[in-house]
Amino acid sequence: MILVTGATGLNGKELLRVLSASGVAVRALVRNPARAEAIATLPNVEIVQGDMAHPETLRGGLARCRPCDADIVIGPE
Repeated sequence: MILVTGATGLNGKELLRVLSASGVAVRALVRNPARAEAIATLPNVEIVQGDMAHPETLRGGLARCRPCDADIVIGPE
């Protein structure tokens, strides 16, 4: 399971689309679930509410996620 922060933002949404289409299980961290409608229907994507500014809200989102550091560039194929 990969946790994507900023999941409702421009880059986060695109990253979720790419990972979802590749069959990767992804957890999307969102501050406001109402703004997650565009990503909620993607296969392999689980929406969790949390805020990086409030670490106490992250426990559920981080559960069963593997640690990694990544710099991801999404560009023309």
